[in-house]
Amino acid sequence: MTTMQAAIQALQQQGWALLSAKTVTEIFALEEMLRDVKSSSFFNSWEDLPRDTHLADGGRYRFRRHASLLQTFLPTAMGGSSSLMQVPYRPHWQPLLYNKLHGGRFRQFEPITEQLSDLAIYHRLVTGLGELFCAVKPTQQWFIEAHQFRINASQGQGRPTPEGAHRDGVDFVALLLIRRGTLSGGVTSIHTFEGETLVRTLLTEPLTLMLLDDNRVAHATTPIEADGSLPVRDTLVITYRSKGFLEPSSF
Repeated sequence: MTTMQAAIQALQQQGWALLSAKTVTEIFALEEMLRDVKSSSFFNSWEDLPRDTHLADGGRYRFRRHASLLQTFLPTAMGGSSSLMQVPYRPHWQPLLYNKLHGGRFRQFEPITEQLSDLAIYHRLVTGLGELFCAVKPTQQWFIEAHQFRINASQGQGRPTPEGAHRDGVDFVALLLIRRGTLSGGVTSIHTFEGETLVRTLLTEPLTLMLLDDNRVAHATTPIEADGSLPVRDTLVITYRSKGFLEPSSF
């Protein structure tokens, strides 16, 4: 069984999968891209994230950018060859059903910049994840939202998921760790909808990846606190939905 097949099987059997950085590099053929000098642009793009001004708790600890994309599969290549197109910027929206703190209203964020969106490694990740998820749930299209997050605990506690354990209202969620600085906390957990904890894990190595079937499990991450001079936690969260982007008309 290949590492890709193992990831697909884990999603099918238990609704989640945790992949090491080595496995991610292998599955998505990132080794050569990571050796490229441009790979530094990928990681450095997290240094230029605007503050999230929509936090209901009044916090100033979260920084982010956002983009929407459309992945279309060739009729003869379900789960294989596909095209990826960036959609003109549209605000982020979630129903209150899935986000009791920030749902029910449009939230506008600064878009992901070309420093990230033009990179081959970004396209490879977004496309490859879509193809992996298509092998679990066949579809002709994925409506994708990508979120760059930085949680900064330099001025106090930072909360990666202030809404607590939650779903995102999509089909699949990919959580990729970009950087874990000098901090404590930040334990990610996966739960059943009845509240049972299935796994708790601390993501520490860049490019460690958590995959979630959003129709089967909820997820959360505990607050972080400074434990040194660089108390930041950077992630790339990418969501995939087959029935269009989340809009008020969907609910």
